Formats: sequence, structure tokens, C-alpha cells
Amino acid sequence: MSTKSDISDAVSTKDVLNDLDDNSLVARMVDGDKRAYRVIVERYYRGIVSIARRMGLTGGDAEDIAQDVFVRVWLHRDKWQANGTATFKTWLYRVAVNRVIDIKRKPQFVDGSDLDEVPDEAMSAVDRLAKHQEFVRLRAAIKKLSDQQQIAINLFYDRELSNQEAASIMGVSVNAMESLLKRARKRLREELKTI
Repeated sequence: MSTKSDISDAVSTKDVLNDLDDNSLVARMVDGDKRAYRVIVERYYRGIVSIARRMGLTGGDAEDIAQDVFVRVWLHRDKWQANGTATFKTWLYRVAVNRVIDIKRKPQFVDGSDLDEVPDEAMSAVDRLAKHQEFVRLRAAIKKLSDQQQIAINLFYDRELSNQEAASIMGVSVNAMESLLKRARKRLREELKTI
């Protein structure tokens, strides 16, 4: 039977873990600490789902990717080695991007119509419609970009990663990342004129 002290200790342990940086959590996870692993999952799960959705996967597939990534992280935790160039976050996002690319290689139809959109009640119906139409136009334009350009746009704008972090995830140089973003923005401007 749990006592108030046990519950209090569990809550304070979780609070302490939430305050730890990724390196400390990963070190604990590598040693088999499931609570540290749970904090890592809570910290990055939504981000991985978002990456998968922005890369064109539907809700269920995006959730499956995130779950698959974290199962792999736990099963292969002893293989993680920090190095000077890649942080745990960039490595984790790289694993997610690779899994999405693998899934996208399989033939499937993705139209984006099932993406969840939270309506803003403060906007009028006309404003919501205009915003939705703008969003649809932008999504259609992004789908016309190359896979590399889509990933670059997603990591830089949606995940708000630096050029260096995004380049590390994509396995390219910072200059190549900047070039991808520049070409993607130019192509988006051209596509939005025609849509």
C-alpha cells in the first residue's frame, strides 16, 4: 500500500527529472532508469509527431512513427554515445526523419485533409475560411518541394531548430542547409503565385 510519503517522493523525483538536461536524462536512461526515459518521451513525443505530420504522414501514421522511434531509443539505449557535434535532440530528430522517409517510400495516398486544426473562436467565419484557404495553399506548395526541402522547412520553421541543428539532423553542412532553405523559399514564392 502506498503511503503519502511514497507518493510525495515519486512526485518530487519526477520534478527533479523534469529539471535535468537531456544529457543527464539520457545517461540515466542508458543505465536503465525508466523514469528518465519517460521524461524524454514526454519532452519530445509531440515534436516527433509534428515532424512526421509536416512531412506528409497522417495522424495515425505520425503517432506510429513517434512510438516506433521511442521503442528503438529504449531498446538501443546502450548504443547511444554523445559526441561533440550531435546532441541527443538532433540525433532523435534524425532518427524520426529517417523513419518518415522509410514510410514515405512505401506507396500511399496522403492529401492532408485529416490533419487536426484547432479553430480559433475569436476569428469570424470569413477570417477562419481565409486562414484555412491560405493554409491549404501553403501545404499544397510545400508538397511540391523536394523531400530534402520539405524536411529543411519543417525543421527550421516548424521545429524552430537552428541551421546547425537542422543540418546535423539532415546530415548536410550548414551551407547546404542554408542553400536548401533559400531554394525552398524561392520555390514556395513561385508556387504560391500560381496556386
